[in-house]
Amino acid sequence: MSDNLKSSLESEVKIEIAEKRMKAFLQIKESAGDDITLEDLFGLISQKGIKFGINKEQVTEIAAGNKKGEQFLIAEGEYPTAGENARLEFLFPTDKSHHPQIKEDGHIDFHEVGIVNSTVKDTLLVKKIPATLGKKGIDVFGSEVAAESGKDMAIQTGPGVYRDPADTNLIKSSADGVIFFDEQKNYIEVQKLFQVKGSVNFSTGNLNVKSSVEVQGDVSPGFSIKTPYNIQINGMVEQAAILCDGTLNVRKGIVGDGKQAISAGGDIHAGYINNQTIKCKGNLYVANELRNSYVECGGEVVILKNSGVILGGRIIATKKIVAGVIGNVYGVATEIEAGVNLEFKEAYDAKKADISAQLKMMENLKRKMPVEEEETEGKNEKKKRLSFEDECTDCGERLDRLRKDLKEIEKNYFNVEDPIVSIAKTVFPGTVIKIKQAVYEVKEEMSHVIFKLVDDEICFTSSK
Repeated sequence: MSDNLKSSLESEVKIEIAEKRMKAFLQIKESAGDDITLEDLFGLISQKGIKFGINKEQVTEIAAGNKKGEQFLIAEGEYPTAGENARLEFLFPTDKSHHPQIKEDGHIDFHEVGIVNSTVKDTLLVKKIPATLGKKGIDVFGSEVAAESGKDMAIQTGPGVYRDPADTNLIKSSADGVIFFDEQKNYIEVQKLFQVKGSVNFSTGNLNVKSSVEVQGDVSPGFSIKTPYNIQINGMVEQAAILCDGTLNVRKGIVGDGKQAISAGGDIHAGYINNQTIKCKGNLYVANELRNSYVECGGEVVILKNSGVILGGRIIATKKIVAGVIGNVYGVATEIEAGVNLEFKEAYDAKKADISAQLKMMENLKRKMPVEEEETEGKNEKKKRLSFEDECTDCGERLDRLRKDLKEIEKNYFNVEDPIVSIAKTVFPGTVIKIKQAVYEVKEEMSHVIFKLVDDEICFTSSK
């Protein structure tokens, strides 16, 4: 192709390279003549250096139809493909939400809720599947396009485990013990299990240990267990303090005195709970009844039996609350609240308290403010009244700032998707349902209902 012909053709035909040299588009301008041939087009494409992924049929069709003004894709490269990310295969159960088995007769089998995963020395616990390299690509100029490798994944190891010298992707136990795995930190260790053959009482004293705990008997009044791991109690907990960062399983029940608190970083499982303060970051599963208790739950509160009861107290959960029955025929006050992010509860409650105090201060100021009497008011009285007005103005401005701060906190506090309260059988008057900022007071007995939020108002539908 001569330089003159090339120059003339380039003024009539436009080739555009796009998407990082992965696509080439051709357009014959409206002003072009009708004598552009297929050979001309392929010659220009070659001159531009385009050599890979050319759609010859498309170019032939453009030349034959002499299509003008429209842009056509005439070459496309081969895109690189990303490699697969590294992943971990666990050879032990990692699900912390151990749902109890409900038998056909309604019996709850808590023997199926064991939270202790035991292992023996040299057992393979985790197998890492390494990331793979991606496939390289080619752009329309025939140049190689680098592939993106899959992302690596690391797992942290602690005491009681080791990496196999022959294959560091294999993690094994270095001793007999209990597997502890923190999913958030991707951390694994094998620890010895602290076992109490009887009950936690005067024979053992309070327990403060750095391992999982298993108590064959009860935890007696006034005693406590504290550990950063899991706790399994095969008996009951009575007026005792329990603090763990893992999962707590009490096969019988928990009876409190309104003073001692029970806190878990994971789920809590219990046969029943009465007069107890409960805080858990996971889910709360109760077999039979939750009575006269204060609960803060970062997941869901579920009464497992279809006839299970929530009666009295205040139950707060982030996601949902499920029970067979809430309240009773005597109208015992029961407060149920869902749809709040407990991470921001302290800041929310503090700001609400500040607003309440500020409102009370404003009311006190207004009661003390002197009444203006234009003809008889002296200078001192007038000055005193103006000072009160200034205080009221300052108080009002502080109140506005506090309300503005509260609005910002509420964005996080109520940032929960689709919270619900579900009642399988009956909810009685005396029950107050709260979902996010909305409140619904149960005035009459209702059956088989699900409460949820619709346009910032609590609505209910049948659960049948």
